[in-house]
Amino acid sequence: MIHEAIQAMLDAHGDGWTVTQHVVVMGLERVHDGQIEATAWHWSPAEQPDWMTTALLEEAIRHRDADIDTE
Repeated sequence: MIHEAIQAMLDAHGDGWTVTQHVVVMGLERVHDGQIEATAWHWSPAEQPDWMTTALLEEAIRHRDADIDTE
């Protein structure tokens, strides 16, 4: 279901990319006992090797760092 949703988004952009592996990362918040709790959460398909999930997360960080203008 998530794979298909990501693919539909890519198809809408018309660049011809196909989803092969993926990781979903989110920030979550909830109110519990009157306090706001926040946590980071990630999910990847059970059949996806751990090394691939780690590589995707590392690549996302690398890309994000490349977009930062330090001047």
